[in-house]
Amino acid sequence: MSVIKWIDEHFEESILIVLLALISSIMMMQIIARTFFSSFSWPEEFARYCYIWTVFLSLGYTIKKGNMLRVGVVMDLLPIKLRKSLEILGNILMLVVLVIFFRYSIEYTGKLMITGQTSPAMQIPMWIMYISTIVGFGLGAVRMLQEIVSNFRNFNKEDVETTIEATIKEAKEEVKLTTHKKAENQGTSGGDM
Repeated sequence: MSVIKWIDEHFEESILIVLLALISSIMMMQIIARTFFSSFSWPEEFARYCYIWTVFLSLGYTIKKGNMLRVGVVMDLLPIKLRKSLEILGNILMLVVLVIFFRYSIEYTGKLMITGQTSPAMQIPMWIMYISTIVGFGLGAVRMLQEIVSNFRNFNKEDVETTIEATIKEAKEEVKLTTHKKAENQGTSGGDM
């Protein structure tokens, strides 16, 4: 797999995994420190900032995975061409909103750089935290543009999965995965006896 393809498929989720692992580790360290020593002043702030980064990074991830909130059941009632046209229109509007937010996040982050404001506990420049908005809205815009291109490429395809079909398919896959894991666990626990 080429590097560019890997980045396209796994960029956001890789960073999200690292950030969530950091949040868990640092907060566990804080709990242990409170129990045996005195607590640190920075872990809550660190976890909060990691969480903010995960929120903005997840914007592009949800667009890429097609998990954005929408009323799919109503759209399923429409003819396929109309449904696809409305989806493209909605995606274009979303792209415009993301680009506007991206532009203003750059402007606001630039203003914060000038002020020199720092965080209370860790004393890091606050503009570093606000870069999450630039990255999040920028990645969201790129992923939405990819979605729009995909919509145009697949416009004439007739085999469109409805929301109900997608939900049933996802539920079946989850049941299969759960059943497989239960079988593995029973196989390993049965062999230990």
